[in-house]
Amino acid sequence: MARKRWFFGVLSVALLLVLVALGTALRSTASASPSFQAETATVSTTATEPITSTSTISSTATATETPTASLTPTSTAMPTTTTTPTTPTVTPGPGEQPFWSFAAKFVCGNQPADQAGQPIAGEPAVKPGNYATEINIHNPHYLGPIHIRQKALLLVDRGAPVGRAPAMAQPAAFSPLFALPDDGATLVDCNAIWELRNPGTPPPSPMPLTIGYLVIVSPANLDVVGVTTATTSTSNLEPAGIAVETVAVEGRRVLIPPTAFPDGVLPRDTEFTNE
Repeated sequence: MARKRWFFGVLSVALLLVLVALGTALRSTASASPSFQAETATVSTTATEPITSTSTISSTATATETPTASLTPTSTAMPTTTTTPTTPTVTPGPGEQPFWSFAAKFVCGNQPADQAGQPIAGEPAVKPGNYATEINIHNPHYLGPIHIRQKALLLVDRGAPVGRAPAMAQPAAFSPLFALPDDGATLVDCNAIWELRNPGTPPPSPMPLTIGYLVIVSPANLDVVGVTTATTSTSNLEPAGIAVETVAVEGRRVLIPPTAFPDGVLPRDTEFTNE
């Protein structure tokens, strides 16, 4: 019995020594293994790197700020400046009412076959013959009398082509105002045109060739019709034929300043129509 106790005591002491030896061996290996410590250190540092990646967060914040900088140059005010020049048209002021203007062609007088027995060089303005034009003017309105003016522009005067290009017809003065009543009418013939250009001088007979425009200005639209007749004559002055031309003259709207009229007088504002 004593032997068994002694045997187990020795065995336990031996086991205890083995355990102590193993413990010391493990401590020495743990302290002598720097590679393991380095591995654990790198693991801890790699864990801190994604946390300290605040630089990526700040860069995204600045990226969101840059679009606002591109939006700040709001040049939408530029189109408004381009729309401002489209101002409405200026309406005529006092004394600048739009008139109706009619330019009626006329041919008056005699064109001989020669001049003082000598043939005419080239071609005359019209073929030899006798010409007459009368211009009819009618007021179709029932708004009270309409005051109109007229003047004659000459391209051929006393048989001479004074308006042959590059020469120009010289401006003429307007006649004084005269009234056309409601549904009233008048005519201007070759004698009246001669009087416009040669006041106080009776027209000669035969009248020398006279060609040009009768210009009529009115505050309202009118009916204007020109009628021209022409004849050729034989040696005994008997007409050999006659030609008739009728032309309706269309008017156009024009602005005429008061300074264009010798007396500066304008028709009443109520006479101007917006046709």
